[in-house]
Amino acid sequence: MQLKTFVIKKKSGIIYHFYFSEKGGICYKIYAMRGNQKIVPFEVSITDEKILEFSVTVDEEDTIHILCLTENGDLKYFIDKEKTWDSKILSHFDLDANMVKSLFIYVYKQHLYIIYAVSNVMNINLWTIYFKYWNGSKWNNLTVGMTMCDKELPPYWVTLDPSKNLHIVYKNTGNRTTQIFYRKFHTQFSLWSTPEKIISSPETIGFYSLLCDNRGNCHLIWVCTNSSKYKMMYKLLNTKIINSKHYEKILTLDMSLHAYLQPVILEIDKTIWAMWKKEDAFWGCTIDGSGLSCSKAISIQYPPKTSPKLVIFTNHYQPEKQNFNALLLYGVIGDFVEFILPQCYANDFYENIPITDMTIEAPKPLPIKKEHASMTTPKYKTATTVPKYTETVFPPTLAQKFEELKSDNQKTADMVRELKEVVNQNLVIEFLKELKSQNTILVKLISQVLEKQTCYSENETSTKKLWEKLFKK
Repeated sequence: MQLKTFVIKKKSGIIYHFYFSEKGGICYKIYAMRGNQKIVPFEVSITDEKILEFSVTVDEEDTIHILCLTENGDLKYFIDKEKTWDSKILSHFDLDANMVKSLFIYVYKQHLYIIYAVSNVMNINLWTIYFKYWNGSKWNNLTVGMTMCDKELPPYWVTLDPSKNLHIVYKNTGNRTTQIFYRKFHTQFSLWSTPEKIISSPETIGFYSLLCDNRGNCHLIWVCTNSSKYKMMYKLLNTKIINSKHYEKILTLDMSLHAYLQPVILEIDKTIWAMWKKEDAFWGCTIDGSGLSCSKAISIQYPPKTSPKLVIFTNHYQPEKQNFNALLLYGVIGDFVEFILPQCYANDFYENIPITDMTIEAPKPLPIKKEHASMTTPKYKTATTVPKYTETVFPPTLAQKFEELKSDNQKTADMVRELKEVVNQNLVIEFLKELKSQNTILVKLISQVLEKQTCYSENETSTKKLWEKLFKK
């Protein structure tokens, strides 16, 4: 099962839809509205090179990053640089002898994290999960674990918590049992926890999925089967005390004589939903916050005569993020991606897209700067400030500008608290003096905006030079 569709909702509220082009490359659409009408999106090509698999993410500065595997075995990295895409080759695989799949990319604080699984033609069901990260000066390579799975199934699932830590689960086959193991990567310390066996089932485990909610709890859902029936199972993980007896309860959400497809977990208005597809129907139920009980499964409607697909979803839109959280969703893909959600939350996902009065025209193909680099000599660098909205065709609203300024101030405060104990005290004082001066300008700017109801972009403040000076010392 390959996941070929990604939907990203940026901090600005603008939505990007990434997918395979007809030529086998990577392309995307941007969703916008004019008045109360959706604008039919146009397609923008990133590369026409034949791609076998890819993964997309967006960092805290709203910059988009893509990791892909080309037909000739190159592990290639793309970064959006203001209407151009810089690319470089990070590694190369011999695809005649190996299989590579389940790419994952994540970028945080100028660190680049990559996960993928590799098998070989001699044992196609035995997969090794690799983890590589760029810490700003060098690459670090680790093995997360090994798993036995069919080539149609994902070898692992990974999710992020509110503290930006990675949580990963993968299967293993023991003596007459199927097991699921769990590990956590602490981004602050760049350390993996030891593998923990969280599930040991005498039945065969097929599809499974993982989601970390906005409170930091991890939710695991999986399908198990024996010779006569299928079961949909659930467990709440306390990632601080994995094997605590208080969290050993496993819920049976549903049983059937028919096979299930990939289940998904959603968080809607602080309520956890489990969803799954059985035959041609979708079903779902809510899970109690304690993980000890669930509601009765209900039918979930979707447009008839359609073929829903799995979509990897990333939501950075703050006004919505606390109320809607998901990693994997089912969607009907047309000019727009219409997510299949419980009826109680079947609102218009696109209602908060920024509205524009501009004339939207399909752009010419974007130039791609090609730069080859080995895994030992990368030149990755990302911006330290949120990109200006001139990189898109949609002007921001005044409210979005204020949200951006507040976000930058919060980031600055967090970084000062983190650095004050580990860098030269005099340097921090010098930096804070400069920051105070910049904030004085910001206060004056806000006063002008409140008085004149307008925004002067030429007076916008940035801490980029301040941080550059701090890190040079």
